[in-house]
Amino acid sequence: MASCRSSGLITNETKVVVTGNSKLVSVHASNDTGGALTANVYDNTAASGKIVARLHIPAATSLEFDMHGVICSIGICAIVPNHLDVTVEFA
Repeated sequence: MASCRSSGLITNETKVVVTGNSKLVSVHASNDTGGALTANVYDNTAASGKIVARLHIPAATSLEFDMHGVICSIGICAIVPNHLDVTVEFA
C-alpha cells in the first residue's frame, strides 16, 4: 500500500501544505456549525492561481474528498475558514 503525508489539522488559516511537485491524495473536512462553509485548495504556494479543489461542506457534516492523485506542480496551499476543520493528505 502506498503511503502519504498529512498537513495536520488546519482551521481558520491559509496554510502552505507543501512546496514543489506533489500529489494531492485526499482532503478531509468537518463542519460542526449550523451553516455551510467553503474551503479552497490551490496548486500554488499562495492563496491564488489554480484551484484544484473547492470544498463546500454542509452544516453538521464530515466528508472525505478522494482527489485521485491530482498532480500539483507548484505546491499545495489550503485556505480554511474559522469553524471548519480540514486535513490535506499528499505524497
